[in-house]
Amino acid sequence: MFKNALDITKLFLKTTYSERGVLISQLIMPLVFTFLIGQAIGGFESDSSSTTVTWTLAVANEDAGTLGAALIENLAADPTLELVEATAVSLPTAIESEEADAALHIPANFSQQLTAGNEPSLDFYSDPANVRQVQPIEQAVLNAIGKLNGSITAASISRSVANELGLFELGVDETGYFETGVSTAQSKWETPPVAVQINEDEIIVSSDNTIPQGINQSSPGMMAMFATFGMIGGAAVIIQERQTGTLRRLLIMPIHRGSILLGKLLGILLTGLLQMVLLIGVAALLFNVPWGNSPLALGVVVFSFALAITSLSMMMAALTKTLAQANALGTLVVLPMAALGGAWWPLEIVPDWMQVVGRFSPISWAMSGFQDIITRGLGVTAVLPEAAVLLAFAAVFLSIGIWRFRYE
Repeated sequence: MFKNALDITKLFLKTTYSERGVLISQLIMPLVFTFLIGQAIGGFESDSSSTTVTWTLAVANEDAGTLGAALIENLAADPTLELVEATAVSLPTAIESEEADAALHIPANFSQQLTAGNEPSLDFYSDPANVRQVQPIEQAVLNAIGKLNGSITAASISRSVANELGLFELGVDETGYFETGVSTAQSKWETPPVAVQINEDEIIVSSDNTIPQGINQSSPGMMAMFATFGMIGGAAVIIQERQTGTLRRLLIMPIHRGSILLGKLLGILLTGLLQMVLLIGVAALLFNVPWGNSPLALGVVVFSFALAITSLSMMMAALTKTLAQANALGTLVVLPMAALGGAWWPLEIVPDWMQVVGRFSPISWAMSGFQDIITRGLGVTAVLPEAAVLLAFAAVFLSIGIWRFRYE
C-alpha cells in the first residue's frame, strides 16, 4: 500500500514541477513581494555590526559589604552594559516602563553569605517578550558573577592556608584578609564556573518593540500566502484528474483507494514543504531574515502549517466539482485568509475584532509561530500551542475531505 502511495506521490511531484511557471510562482514571486512589502512596512533592519550594542541594566545594590560593589565593578567593565542605579522596589517598574532592558537585585546579605561559603540568590528581572535583548544581558551578568566567583574561590583557598598557618590566631583580621584576597584576585582570574544562583522573574510588558516590522514581517507572511496558493493548487490537479478520468482508471488497477489518497496527500505536502524550505533559505541569504535559534521550532511550525493547508486542499478537492470552481474558490479562500491571518501586515496593529476573526485562519496561527521564532526569539516550547491548533485544523479539514472525496 505504501509503495503504491509513494509511486503516486512521485508522479504528482513530477507533474507539478514539469510546468515552466512553477519556479516563478513558487519562488520568484514570493521573494519579489517579500522585498516590496518589506520595504513598504519598514524596510530592512539597520546594520549595527560596526557599532557596539549596549543594554540598560538597572541595579539595586542593598549589600553593605565589599562583594556587592565588586560585582557592580565587573558589570560596569562590560562594554555592552549601561548600568542605572535603582532601588529594589523600583526594579519591576523600570522594566514595565522600558527605562531598563533588564534589572538585577543584589540582596543585603550578599557579601555575608559569600564570605560564609553559601550561595546567595540574585533576582534578575526581564521582559520575556524581548528574549533577544535579555539573553546578552543575562550572559553579561553571568560573566560578571563568574569573575567574582573565581576571585572568591582564590580568596577562600588563601584564607584556608592562612588558617592552617595560624595567622588569624596571631591577630590577623580574617575578614580583612579575605576581602584583600578577593580584591587581589579580581584582576587576575578568568571566568570560572558560576556558583551564584539566579532567580529570574518575568515581567510581561505590552510594547511596540515586539511588533514585527519590515522584512521580518513580509518574509514569513509572503511565504505563508504563496505556499498556501501552491498547496491549494493541488486541489485543482486532483479535480483535473477526476474530470479526465485519471482517478477512475487508477481504481481499475490493483491499488487500494487509501494509497491513492495518501499519495496525493504526500505530494501536496512535500510540494509545500519544499517551497517553504527554499524560501526560508533564500530569504536568510538575500534579506538576512533571522529565522531564530531553534531549527526544531521552525520545523514544527512549517510542518504543522503545511499539513493544515494540505488537508484544506484535500477538502476543497472533495467539495468542488469543476476546475473553474476550484480556481475561483482557491482565490476567494487564500486572499482573505492571508489578509485576516496577518500575512500582509502584523495582526498587532489591526482592530480587536479583526484579530478575533483572523484566528479562524490557519495562516494566523502560522504567523504567530513564525513571529515567536523571528521577532521574539523563542524556542520549540513556545510554538507548541500554535502547532497544536494547526494540527487541529488539519484533522478537521482532512476528515471532511476523506468523507466527501469522490473519484468520479
